[in-house]
Amino acid sequence: MGRLSVYVFGLLRQSLLAYLLLPEGRGAYAVCVTFASLLGTLVAVSADRGAQYYVMAGRISVSCGLSLALGVCLSGSVIAVAASLPLIHGNFAFFQNADAGSLQLALALIPLISFSMAAELQLAGLRRFTPLAGLLSLQMLVTVFLTVTLVGGLEMEASGAILALAAGHVVFFVGSILDLRKHHNVSFEMPSPSEFRQVLGFGLRFHAIRVGNEGVSHFGVVALGLLASRAEIGVFAAASAIMFRLNVFTDSIATVLYPRVPGGIAQHMEMFSLCLRIACLLTGTAMAAFLAISTPLVRILLSEAFLPAVPVMWILAPGIIAHAAASLFVTYFNGVERPGISAWGVWTGLSASSVVVLVLYPELDMRAAAWSLTAGLTVRTVFLAFIFHRKTRMTLASVWRPRFDDLVFTLEASRTVIRRTGNISSGGKTSR
Repeated sequence: MGRLSVYVFGLLRQSLLAYLLLPEGRGAYAVCVTFASLLGTLVAVSADRGAQYYVMAGRISVSCGLSLALGVCLSGSVIAVAASLPLIHGNFAFFQNADAGSLQLALALIPLISFSMAAELQLAGLRRFTPLAGLLSLQMLVTVFLTVTLVGGLEMEASGAILALAAGHVVFFVGSILDLRKHHNVSFEMPSPSEFRQVLGFGLRFHAIRVGNEGVSHFGVVALGLLASRAEIGVFAAASAIMFRLNVFTDSIATVLYPRVPGGIAQHMEMFSLCLRIACLLTGTAMAAFLAISTPLVRILLSEAFLPAVPVMWILAPGIIAHAAASLFVTYFNGVERPGISAWGVWTGLSASSVVVLVLYPELDMRAAAWSLTAGLTVRTVFLAFIFHRKTRMTLASVWRPRFDDLVFTLEASRTVIRRTGNISSGGKTSR
């Protein structure tokens, strides 16, 4: 239910951004956030992911892992901010789609996003799913409230939306630290040189996929930022943001599955295959329901100005379902310490996307970005599936063929979630 509340708040925020900023303002905001997110990811060298893995494996303490991750993120953020100032004031086409003031303000997002992600990964790795869900919901609630206040009330436009996003990350990070201090006695701990090398070594092996994944989610905005108008960027950003949120089921499954992979779930491939099929089933079902009412829904959710997003959503739909499958394959390969395979998948897909957008944009304009993203996500999934079957020697039918038990398992799991939610709301206790 925590993921569901985050999803609802996320849709509400997308609606607010659309109505308050309109396509051009939404495009400027997308450029700022994309710039900060990509730069922050690039310089963090995935030390937070390495820290999560070694804490889960019991090789370093929570204090050491979090201290190391935050230290690397802080150092990388300082370098990123210093290096980005000349870019903001240069004549690069991408940065012409937002004013310099908003871009400079977005630099504050670099350390904040990095810090909150490091804390989120630790909570997930320690299986603190209930407080994690609550903090993510609180983060979105604060972000929505401040978006209304700063953008709607004070008319701060893109800058107000950036400040609202930054405040949400601050709230999440502070809440995460308080939870970790209470339940794991977290404090600053200087890592040893060997611990630093281990964590950073894993992070560097994972980093190519981390940067690639960030590139996938922002590919359309980057491509259109170099080729299209600010309004086109805004329409595509709104469409892709909503469509990627339909992976809420896959994200939930992957979050629960990943901490169990190092402990041996790789030896229980039937369970992994079940999770893979259910992720695709739920994503596909949600996608079909969404597309069936996409035109009136976009008119209500985003406003008439964003109706050109509807064909973009239809084009993106197959790619989002492919992305759901790829996310589970990535969870498996990362869990068995083979992040290089995941990285090859990401960059193979991005290469395909780059070629497609360059070929199609002169004819299809904004829709070219959607086709290119779908093509890249599909290529990535096919690549990962091929390697997975080759490494595990599992047949296509054993992994992909739907079973009646899949539906039974999904219904039983849904009833369990509803029953536990009812117990929580009535004051009862549940076991995890």
